[in-house]
Amino acid sequence: MFGALGRPDRQGVRRVRGCSDPAARGRRNRTKGDSKARRARKKLGLGGHLTRHEENWGGRFRTEVKAGAQVGPIATRFQAAYAQSLAAKAVGDIRPFLMVAMPDGTSKGIVLMDLDEFSEIASLIDDIEQRQDKGSLTS
Repeated sequence: MFGALGRPDRQGVRRVRGCSDPAARGRRNRTKGDSKARRARKKLGLGGHLTRHEENWGGRFRTEVKAGAQVGPIATRFQAAYAQSLAAKAVGDIRPFLMVAMPDGTSKGIVLMDLDEFSEIASLIDDIEQRQDKGSLTS
């Protein structure tokens, strides 16, 4: 193997970047997952900044962030559905896109949506609830 050696780990072992050693691979996977989860938490405006555990983030929704190769097929299907929707979109249609996946053997669906659009919708819901609490909206 050729390449630059990284910093020594706890045992003093230095590995080449991209090393296929299981410990190094696991650390890279965890780091990538933590990074993606941190970005998602910030976009959603959730608390829990001192923990990597999504269960402790709080907020309006229970959140679980997945990253890496396991998400590839989901992302492929979502992008294909988005392209199909975009091709049929009417001029002036400003509605956000969401995909509903209906697996065989169940009547429940799975909703997929772009994180930026979901974040905007969640903040609108928060704004409406705050105005209701202040009494500015009538039911």
